[in-house]
Amino acid sequence: MLHRHTITSASEAALLATVGDDAAYIFATAQRLSSTSNPRIKLLRKLQAKRARDKSGLMILEGHRLLTDALDAGYSADFVLLSEEALHAPEGARLARSLREVLRAEQLAIAPQSLIAELSDTQTPQGVVGMLQQPRLALPESPSFVLVLDRISDPGNLGTLLRSAAGAGVESALLLSGCTDPWGLKALRAGMGAQLRLPLVEVRGYAEAAGMLRRWGCHGVAADARGETDYWAVDWRQPSALVVGSEAHGLAEEVLSDVDTQLCRIPLANGVESLNAAIAGSVMMYEVGRQRRQLR
Repeated sequence: MLHRHTITSASEAALLATVGDDAAYIFATAQRLSSTSNPRIKLLRKLQAKRARDKSGLMILEGHRLLTDALDAGYSADFVLLSEEALHAPEGARLARSLREVLRAEQLAIAPQSLIAELSDTQTPQGVVGMLQQPRLALPESPSFVLVLDRISDPGNLGTLLRSAAGAGVESALLLSGCTDPWGLKALRAGMGAQLRLPLVEVRGYAEAAGMLRRWGCHGVAADARGETDYWAVDWRQPSALVVGSEAHGLAEEVLSDVDTQLCRIPLANGVESLNAAIAGSVMMYEVGRQRRQLR
């Protein structure tokens, strides 16, 4: 059931006065949605599956900050569903302002918190869900800093690596076959909007990725405990691509056997055998930035 809301009491009007003009406007003009059989709710539920995301080219952004950042960066949502509680949250005013500036009333709906919680995979949902087109950012013609992810299967690690990549100045990321979906809810949360800033390309395997790196003139460097070179001894000032392998299985054989790909390691103390993939990759990406800043 979908209908517009009419303020019917003085107490409700007084409550609206506490949330600011933008939130009050949304509260008064947005449609009300209360049924799980509504087509938009059904679509949001379907988009929790990768197959539906791949087929439609859509994704879900959950939470005040992710959605607000996307809107402020120039992206537009096809549809946003939020609860009254979300408008009253500390981040509600900023989100309401962005929603009012970008979206039409028919693109907004308010629903009970319990209904929105069914669309979330977090323990404490914020009551904000947006449906957007997956961005397809153009690759630079000749990137000088590339991240290659080899079968990163944990969405938290993949999102964290992309977030670090965006912060470290990576210009594009290549995701080899076997990586988890970067447009899933958990990966998007861990990425904190990195997927909206960083060109992503899914490739079949390392042979295809290595061909792209050669065309760009990028030197491939893979993180591996068997490497003989410490990561800080690599000359990252040249056009480079960092390859980070699977958490469980390490680098694929086609990466290890590639004669143009150098192996490097992070020295570890106290008997520690390895680092989490996201931590190791982040450490190395910021070493690239450190070396390049010294050239300025």
